[in-house]
Formats: sequence, structure tokens, C-alpha cells
Amino acid sequence: MKKRTLITVLLFMAAILTTNAQFIFRISGNGFEKPSYILGTCHVLSGDLLDSIPAFLEAENQCQQLFVESDVTDPQNKEDRRAESQQLMSLPDGKTISDILGEEKMTILQERMKESCHINLADSAAQNYLHYQPLFFTFSLNLIIQIEALQKYPAMRNGNMMDGACIKRAKARGWKVGNLDQLKTSEELTTIKKSMTPIDEQADTLMALLNNFDERKQKILKYFEEAQNMGDYWAAGDYEGFERFIQPENEASPAIYAERNKKWMPIIIEAVKEMPTLFVFGAGHLTGPDGVVRMLRDAGYKVEQLKQ
Repeated sequence: MKKRTLITVLLFMAAILTTNAQFIFRISGNGFEKPSYILGTCHVLSGDLLDSIPAFLEAENQCQQLFVESDVTDPQNKEDRRAESQQLMSLPDGKTISDILGEEKMTILQERMKESCHINLADSAAQNYLHYQPLFFTFSLNLIIQIEALQKYPAMRNGNMMDGACIKRAKARGWKVGNLDQLKTSEELTTIKKSMTPIDEQADTLMALLNNFDERKQKILKYFEEAQNMGDYWAAGDYEGFERFIQPENEASPAIYAERNKKWMPIIIEAVKEMPTLFVFGAGHLTGPDGVVRMLRDAGYKVEQLKQ
């Protein structure tokens, strides 16, 4: 993962101190009597912060349903997403990660997975992992490093993360909770899989991580320290500053931002026509020419940030 990409992710994890503005937008116009709202979140921040944000409470009190990137509290949705990820990450039939890495490199991976993820790849209960691409192991190990780094930030350790907290609050009110990210068709999954990084390149990336694991961990800790100042954009509700900062990441990652935003738009527009709706998704999706704010304005809606 490139340095800027990592810092962009981590800045969301660092903005935990000042919570009096943030990225809360009102959607109105196009003949609707009652507005809808957007909360652009920092995914890993504590949901306990929500009650300290008056603009969020205003939005919550005026809405009647919630749409999120994906309902992480719904068991069926979680199972469907797991199956989707498994299809994307699986090696070709009959292949295992041992076949890709060879005996010596596989031993290194086994030791690291056992130590860092508490997964024994030699155990019969872990045999399914052997059929995943190298990318799966790279992602898992990077995630473990980031989780360990988060231990320095107590406000993020309570398990009540902001997006999930919004879902729980909505369900307690009896709201419908919808998903912006729809499950992919078999054809879409096939197309994505064909476009993924070749297996041999994935293996090289994985081994680079394994051979420099401690160095990688130290770099991430350093990035956390750098990201704390950058998190002030979100905490202060400085949308313009945040937009300038994240622009390179938006442009470099169209599959994460622009392409998903475009797929979300018909769902968002249909929802606001149905009833006042609260949308909760990562703040990075708000910005730029292909951001949700710009696209809603281009569609004739008035979108204004609530400042306090």
C-alpha cells in the first residue's frame, strides 16, 4: 500500500477529539417538503461520539430510514458478502497457496499467520485458507498491524464503531436499513477477478511484507502519528480542506470512490423520493467531481453542509 493511501485511511482513525461539526449535509429541493441527510463518517471512530454532534441528532430526528454502505449487523448480508469475497479471493480450482509459494516461503507464511493472526494453516480447521490468493494474506496481515496500532487510541477500542452504531440506532427506531453497495452479479465478479493483480505479483508483494514485517509495523505506527494532524479536517468540519487533501486518492482509486458513487446514485435518489433518509458512508465518497455531493447538485438537489 502506498504511503499516501495508508495515511488517507489512517486520518479517519485519528480524528477523535473535536466533534462539533463534521461532514453532515442536508439534501433538499426537487419538490420535496422534507429533507434527507448525509453523515460522512470516519469508519473506525466510536459511535459514542454521535450524541455529541447536534447536527447529527437533528438529522436523525427528521429521518425515517437509513442507508449505509453495507449493513454489518445483518447476518444474511454478512454471509452474502463473505461468499462474494471468497469467490473473488479464491485460487483457481485445485490450486493452494502452497503451490504458489513453494515449501520454504510457505513455512514463513505459516509462522507469521500463526503468530500474528492466531491461525494455524497446518490445522485441518484452517484448510479453507489454503485456497485463497496471496492478496488475502497480505490484506489480513496489514489489517492486523493496523489493529495493533489502534491500541494507542482508546476511543477506538470500544467496538462500538460509528457506522455500526448508526445502524443499531436506526433499528432501535424501527427504521428500514438499506445497502448502498449491492451484491455483484456472477458476471461482475468474473470481470473483477480477471482484472486483479496477477498471482505471481501478489506473491511477490506478500513475501516483501513477510520479510520486512517489523519494519512495516514501525512505518504504520509512524503514519498514525502523522495522520493525527490530518484528522483535524474531519473533526473541524473543514470540507474544503479535506477535499483538497483526498483529491489525489480519489483520482488514484476510482474503484473505491467514483465507480461506487455512480452505482449509489440511483439508490440515493430513489430513497429520498420515498421518505426522509439518513445516508451514512465514508467521508471520502463526498468529495470531487464524482463525489456524492457534486452528483446530487448536478441532479438538481440543494446540498448544504450543516455548520455549528
